[in-house]
Amino acid sequence: MNLDFVKTPFTNNPSMVRYEGIPYNKNPNQYYIKQKKKELKHNKEKLIGESKLSTDIELKKLVTTYIQVEKSLSLEELTLALEEDFAVMHKGKMELASVCFPSGWIPTNKLGKNLSTIHKPVADNDQLIKSSKKLSEYMSKQSIRRWVWTITTYPELSNFPGFEKPKVSKLENLYFRVETQTSVPLNDETSLFLIKVEVVPLSKIWNIKILESINSMSENVLNYKDLLQIKKLLNTIIQ
Repeated sequence: MNLDFVKTPFTNNPSMVRYEGIPYNKNPNQYYIKQKKKELKHNKEKLIGESKLSTDIELKKLVTTYIQVEKSLSLEELTLALEEDFAVMHKGKMELASVCFPSGWIPTNKLGKNLSTIHKPVADNDQLIKSSKKLSEYMSKQSIRRWVWTITTYPELSNFPGFEKPKVSKLENLYFRVETQTSVPLNDETSLFLIKVEVVPLSKIWNIKILESINSMSENVLNYKDLLQIKKLLNTIIQ
């Protein structure tokens, strides 16, 4: 795994890069589809949905057209046609959500909300919130990509609120979780925001730059990401 996105000092600033490639896997990994089905069985109404505005102006059809599938697909069928999670932003607000693997939030609760509101719980979020309006505008003009990562004791793709993490014990029980977030324009006012979640054993991709970045995090970020005990463990065992 390329870890160029792991930076020191760590920052929550929205450091997006231009992206010119295909933003989703045209041949979805069936493991992701199987996991999506499992999550939908338990929390469908909280994971996928669209606002009245989205229904009225048929934002879902913009997505089906973009990924070249049947326009008549239901949102659940569309969800299972992609391995990535996704959302549709329209005029700066999230109007459609299909997020089966959220990281501690309830996707449908954010319908109709702008980026500033969505990012409000994030630690050290001043720059993130300050740039939210410009970022929303840019998302419907240019394809862009960013990465959000953490270390966890939980190996599952979904971190839906209420899940219980195993206690921090040893390196072998730690996992590197990364969201590759890609935004592509659908029209002048609308963008498709794709999220590819990967969770891999930390020992398999270990690089000292991960610890250096964690050591540069503020107390607020460490608490928000639940990394205090993990930081202590890594600094104890990594020489």
